[in-house]
Amino acid sequence: MASTTLDMPLSRQSASRRVELLRNAPKDSWVALSEDETEIVAIGSTFMEADAIAKNSGAQNYVLTRTPDEWLSRALSPIS
Repeated sequence: MASTTLDMPLSRQSASRRVELLRNAPKDSWVALSEDETEIVAIGSTFMEADAIAKNSGAQNYVLTRTPDEWLSRALSPIS
């Protein structure tokens, strides 16, 4: 089942990996990330499509998120 909240804070390294994965995914799509957010388990054009693909791949715990239609450099700047 897809997770809707993060149960534990991510390390800076995990957050960097998540951003890298999402930046390389198609823009304006739904992405299912593994529970530890280190790999993409599914990509779809809709929430339902990405969820179904993730379930059909055998993934049980994953996070669904949407990629933006455009990336803004400021949104990816490290927080001081």
